[in-house]
Parts: sequence; structure tokens; C-alpha cells
Amino acid sequence: MEKKHSWFWPVQIGVWVVSGIGNLLLQSLIPGIQGLVLLLNFMGVTLGGFLLTTLYRYYLKKYKYSFKLSVKSFILRLTVSTLVLSVCWTLFNGLIYLPFAEKLHIRPLALFINIVPLLLIMLAWNLTYLVYHLFAQYHITEIEKWQLQVEVQKAQMGNLKAQINPHFIFNALNNIRAMILEDHQQARHMLTKFSEILRYALQHSEEMETTVAQELYMLKQYLELVKIQYEERLVFSIKAAPALLTKKIPPMILQLLVENAVKHGIALNPAGGIIDVLIEEDTNCLLLTVSNTGNLLVSNQLEESLGVGLKNITERLKLIYGNKAILTIEEKAPNVIVVIKLDK
Repeated sequence: MEKKHSWFWPVQIGVWVVSGIGNLLLQSLIPGIQGLVLLLNFMGVTLGGFLLTTLYRYYLKKYKYSFKLSVKSFILRLTVSTLVLSVCWTLFNGLIYLPFAEKLHIRPLALFINIVPLLLIMLAWNLTYLVYHLFAQYHITEIEKWQLQVEVQKAQMGNLKAQINPHFIFNALNNIRAMILEDHQQARHMLTKFSEILRYALQHSEEMETTVAQELYMLKQYLELVKIQYEERLVFSIKAAPALLTKKIPPMILQLLVENAVKHGIALNPAGGIIDVLIEEDTNCLLLTVSNTGNLLVSNQLEESLGVGLKNITERLKLIYGNKAILTIEEKAPNVIVVIKLDK
């Protein structure tokens, strides 16, 4: 905290020196005023103000005073502290004048009349100091709140990815295990593709976004892996304009859509089917479309028909883009079409 307020000492010294000089210049305009009085007034304003406000600040810091005040508490704190400091300041000035009281013919009552201008000066200092720290505390609170939200989002994202990756891994390993019994050579090809996909997933596990080019490369590896199992039962196409390959999208998002398309579309159809992946741009929006042969098994129940994967996709999109990402699904016989719309 001290490092953040390193400005305090030069400002504190500067403020009270300027206040003392200002008071000196004003009082020097009074006809017949003595030089000793000017000097004592300068010392009273400069040293008194400096010492008392410094001690007040020390008190607040020592007792770790919280600046999270309501309006009522703020006014009470400001009023009480200003009055106490002003009285102490007046007494300090009295101590400075005490050795010269007889020489200067100064009555104690005259010193207390000066409490009014001292009160105004102390009010200005106190108000500035407290208001600054209120805003500083508010700023810190806002930063902490946003940091907490970011940490929560990271934790949520980690949980979602922890669900997504095992889901894919278990499916792939089961397919490879089944293929080993049928065709050893094909199983080797599947294992090679699987290792490439797994390496990609691990490399991008901490990233919020990746390029369309990287995502489509991984998606092609995945579909080729699946095609080894389904052979002629699966036909797929991937289309994207070259200008869109550098656009950013969440990693593994298309793979999850395609995995759902295989599991809930192609696998359930004895004749197989087609999966089309299309990346296109519409105005300022990026459209990710996955169309597959199939139908929605349970109307109005998205999770039951397409599994936990699609729910995870929706949550990931919300965490990364907020309201700037929309996922829609519809059935246009004989296809099911899922579209992700990203505002860029």
C-alpha cells in the first residue's frame, strides 16, 4: 500500500508549505503587523498542519481503517475528524505563541478565533484525503471483483474442458479397440490420427481461441479417423474461404459438433450419412455450420438428443464471448443443422 501512495510525502510537504506561504502573503498585507507574528503564523500553519495530518494518516493506517463508508458514516467521519484536528491545530498554535504572549500582547481568546480559517483548511485537506481513498478503495474492489470473475471463469472453463477431452478420448480408444480385432493395419492408422488429435488438444488446452486453419486441420484428422471406422457409410466435406482461416474460434468447438453429428446421426443410420462443415462470414459475424444426416430424437430436449457435449459448447461460448455468441439447432429433413454465430 505504501508503494502505491509514494506521492503522499511530496504532495503533503508541498501543500503545507504553499499554505504557509499563502497565509504569510495575506497577513503581510495587514498594516503594522510584526515580523515575529508573521513567522509564528507561518510555523503554525506549515508545521501544525503537516504534523497533525501526518499523525492522522498514521492513525488510519495503523488501525487499518476501512474506507468502505456509507454516506452517513462518511459525513460523520469527516465532521468529527475535522473538528478534532482543528482544535488540536489551534492548541498547537497556542503553544507556539505561548513564549511570546507577553511580548506580543496576545490574549488566548484571540488565538481561538483563528479556529474558523483553520477549520476550513483542515476540512479541505480531510475531504480531499478521504474522498481520494474512497475512490481508490472502490477501484481496488472493482479490480478484485473482476479478478475473481476471471478466476471463476477459468475454473469453469477448466471443468468444461475436463469433461470434453475425456469424452473424445474414450470414444476414440473404444473405436480403435474395436478396429484392432477387425483390421490391424487400419487400427495403426487410427492410432496415428488419434495421437495427432490428442497432441493438438493438449497443446491448445490452455487457450481460449485458436485459428480457423488450426481447428480445420485437427477436424480433418478427426473425420479421417472416424471414416476409417465407418468407411463408405461416412461422407464429409469441409469448406472455408482462405480469408477466414486466420479468424479466431474456440479450440475443439467444431470437433465437438462433428462428434455429436457422428454419434447421434451417422452411427444411428445403417446407411450412414453426410457431414458438411462450413465456415463463412455474414456482415460482422462468423458462422460455423455443421450439417449432418439425422433427426432430433427428442423434440425440445437438446441435452437428451445431442448429449453433454453441446451443453458444454454453449457454456464455453457464454464464458468467452458472453452475449456475442449464439448457438442454434434445427432439423431440416433429412439433416440436422447446428450453427454457431460469433459477433466479431
